[in-house]
Amino acid sequence: MKAFIKYLWIQLKMDLRDKGTLMHFYLVPLLFFFVMGSVLSSINPLMKTTLAATMTIFAVTMGSIMGSPTPIVKMRESGTLRAFKVNGIPGAAVLSIHAFSAFIHLLLVSVIIYIAAPVIFHSNIPNSSGYYFTVLIVFLFASIGIGLFIGVIARDQSFSTMFSMIIFLPSLLLSGIMFPASMLPKSFMWLGRIFPATHALQSFYGLAYQTKTDINANLSICIVTMVGVFMFILSIWQFANIGRN
Repeated sequence: MKAFIKYLWIQLKMDLRDKGTLMHFYLVPLLFFFVMGSVLSSINPLMKTTLAATMTIFAVTMGSIMGSPTPIVKMRESGTLRAFKVNGIPGAAVLSIHAFSAFIHLLLVSVIIYIAAPVIFHSNIPNSSGYYFTVLIVFLFASIGIGLFIGVIARDQSFSTMFSMIIFLPSLLLSGIMFPASMLPKSFMWLGRIFPATHALQSFYGLAYQTKTDINANLSICIVTMVGVFMFILSIWQFANIGRN
């Protein structure tokens, strides 16, 4: 356990020294929050109602999908993965370190948004903070799982970036965080339901803010949970295959 905590601490410090990690986990999400929060609040005052949730979904999706895969790909390219395998360190432990590191970074950003949104933009505070952070943790779990999976299947950083964008952009445009999903054509609205961001937003609406939803909030949070479990299992299995090869 001490070795795990020590490695996690080292990984956190390495993340803070990496410009790409800082950009994906902190700079871009917070800049987007301050700029788009102001714009969206001015264009549509109703966006203030759930501004913290929508901006948190963007931050988590950005960090986990665009930022999480990179350290794993770099680890493979540099030969670090082979060194871990030679020294008998299981793949599950390596992935767990990266997952916990991403979780800590993104949870911190999410808390900043949660506190800043009502103070700066006078957005509504969730009716239930307990449900808000429950949905947040479940969404972090699922999103980081997807990010890890991208990292273990990507052979190089260019493939990782391309695959991440394929998931990130539809999650941003079709989930309803930028504009109501009901405004989309039905085909795109149903396509958006593939992505965890859509179900996370519905869970925030129904459970934390207790407002009307397009999808049952309890069903949505169950879907997000199942996606997270499936992605972590798939990532660990694929990572083990990489180590054997």
